[in-house]
Amino acid sequence: MNQYATALAPAQGSTLLPVYSSDLERTIGVLQEIQVLCAAQGNVSLSDVVQVLHAMQQEFGRGSSLENVIQALVGRQLHQQLAMRRVPTREAVAAHTPIREALQQEVLA
Repeated sequence: MNQYATALAPAQGSTLLPVYSSDLERTIGVLQEIQVLCAAQGNVSLSDVVQVLHAMQQEFGRGSSLENVIQALVGRQLHQQLAMRRVPTREAVAAHTPIREALQQEVLA
């Protein structure tokens, strides 16, 4: 168990106290968090988690820090959100067309 918990140890010099009092409790806590995050997927196995981590290693590199991976993913998410805002939906275009036409008529009048 020690080999797993060492990787999950609190950061050196961290001012925050660890949430868990032992390596075993910390490992259980991490696995429970993963389980909660994956609950919508059904019964997730360790193999499923390993596959996701392997895909992330392939994309970001084996030595990438979690912070860098998280920042890259957040940047990707923001980019997607901005792109979606720029593409008007049919409903939005239909809703704004009468307003746009009314404004154009006022300007021309």
